[in-house]
Amino acid sequence: MLGTFHNWIRILDRALAAQGRDLHGALQREGIELPGPEAGRLPIELTRRIWQVAEQESGDPVLGLTILGYIDPVDFGELGVVMVAGGSLPEVLQRVARFHRLLTDAMHYEISEDEDTLALTIHTNFDPHWRAVEFVSGLLIGLLRLRLNPPPNPLSVALAFNNPAGQGAYEKFFACPVEQDAAATTLVLPLGAYRQTPAGAEVARQFEPLLEQRLASLESTTSWSARAMQLIRQRLAHGEPTLAEVAGSLHVSTRSLQRHLGNEGKTFQEVLDDARRELAKQWLSGSAGKLRSLTELALILGFSSSSAFSRAFRRWFGMTPGQAAKEQQLR
Repeated sequence: MLGTFHNWIRILDRALAAQGRDLHGALQREGIELPGPEAGRLPIELTRRIWQVAEQESGDPVLGLTILGYIDPVDFGELGVVMVAGGSLPEVLQRVARFHRLLTDAMHYEISEDEDTLALTIHTNFDPHWRAVEFVSGLLIGLLRLRLNPPPNPLSVALAFNNPAGQGAYEKFFACPVEQDAAATTLVLPLGAYRQTPAGAEVARQFEPLLEQRLASLESTTSWSARAMQLIRQRLAHGEPTLAEVAGSLHVSTRSLQRHLGNEGKTFQEVLDDARRELAKQWLSGSAGKLRSLTELALILGFSSSSAFSRAFRRWFGMTPGQAAKEQQLR
């Protein structure tokens, strides 16, 4: 099942308990029943509701940052050991990008480097609550500060949500200029000496084979259509992904991928269409970030022309993109 692992609830529960708040009681009052830890992952929609209840209960304007103080590395098992042991700044973030699915499918990461800086962009999948992005942004910087010496501060931070009440806290925590309501959440970090691998990084390398096995096991239990959709979402901004490209990333032939999808009652084109439709809903609702224009949305969704985008949009929602943006009535 796609979602976020149950261990995240323990961290949130500790943070609210420290404020004298009862998370589980608040969830029960809202009619939200949590599955046991044996369920593994919580569906994205459920995590959205949990975040909503938690922020109402706490009243904390930067709840996603506050709960960082209640993390125990063992909350993340072997992955926590690997992240804390880590290596150079690029190595740590490459591992995060590689193994993040062991914790959540709600996000994926894009890393780009030049001589002096590294930019990490956090993309969301399946419309998680913006507090999850707030939390992960802080978690990544906290992780780097814990591992690297001297502790690095970002050069700039852009957040794809708007929380004016948190601006001062964000600038204090990140110790750099912070832009809100940005097109995408991006952390720009200095490289320089942080390219060097600190002592102790061999511990992380020893655990990597185990994490690779767990990732392979996880992927084997996830539906082919869900795996294909996630890859499609990651690639759309670079143009429409092909069946061959997605099959290659899944290490199967195009014919095998078509057969697997067919067994789940889907075609590749239908999965592509589903991915585009859900992304369109997220961007137009503002939950995926700030959209500058409908032309930009067409490019984000991998359409080669605005007319093709408009035809698809009308088919999905029974209205033009302009009408939808104006009326904000996507469901």
